[in-house]
Amino acid sequence: FSMIFRSRTFVLISIGFPCIAFVTYGVGFWSPPFMLRTHGVDLTQAGTVLGLGSAIGGLAGVSIGGIVSDRLRRRTVNGRLYVGLAVPVLSTPFAVAFLFTDDVWVAYFCAFMFSLFSPMWIGAAASTVNDLVMPRMRALASAFYILMITFIGLAMGPYLIGQVSDLYIGRGVADGDALRNAMLWGCGMLPISMIFLLGALRYLGGDESSRLRRAEQLGEETGR
Repeated sequence: FSMIFRSRTFVLISIGFPCIAFVTYGVGFWSPPFMLRTHGVDLTQAGTVLGLGSAIGGLAGVSIGGIVSDRLRRRTVNGRLYVGLAVPVLSTPFAVAFLFTDDVWVAYFCAFMFSLFSPMWIGAAASTVNDLVMPRMRALASAFYILMITFIGLAMGPYLIGQVSDLYIGRGVADGDALRNAMLWGCGMLPISMIFLLGALRYLGGDESSRLRRAEQLGEETGR
């Protein structure tokens, strides 16, 4: 626990990456209802197009993100964090365009591009978590990290966006516009994530290079 919670990098990325997950899960969850409410599309069409786009884009995005982050990591210790920082920059324009375009197929295209860019951080984040602790500690460190992803991203993202949408509807805003506003507010978590990840850039090199020394100071037998 000391190796985990005394690492500034670990604490920062355990907030920064889940903030991206908040948007990834929140926008993804509410995209089908948004298409129905705003564009009046058929439920079957929305489910098929968005579902296939999410599956294909997500698979490609996670894979590309992992490959790029590993290559950048060989060049610089902060390489994987750079991928995490790139996600808000790449995905935000498509999220905003998805919410405001009047063209159905442009909306589908933007949703696909969002599905491609928004999960590129997943492999980079998990690898960074494991690099900050000793091998025997990786299961516990990963469990805590996944817990943060689940609470902030998977649980709070869809839930809070829905609650904000209901607040707008309660004030007389049309349901489609209410959901658009709520999802736009949810995207505000992306710049917040960048603040935490920028902070992690400062500490990652030191935390990784001092891992063995910190473990030994805490009583760990490192075998060196």
